[in-house]
Amino acid sequence: MSVFGEAVSAIREALKLADDVKRCGDTVKELARELREHDRRLTRLEAQWETAMQLAGRTATPRRLEDKP
Repeated sequence: MSVFGEAVSAIREALKLADDVKRCGDTVKELARELREHDRRLTRLEAQWETAMQLAGRTATPRRLEDKP
């Protein structure tokens, strides 16, 4: 293969890798957006739980998943 052919092949590979990196970046951005949305929802649920516990006259102590009911 000539030097020109190798250069074209290297450029094609570089473009393919750049496209792969861009798609990975887009995926990470989407995951970060979803995580922020879930965090927002959890914060809202936690606030509602604390309010419900206060209205019930109990202290709003958060439970951990490791705690047994």
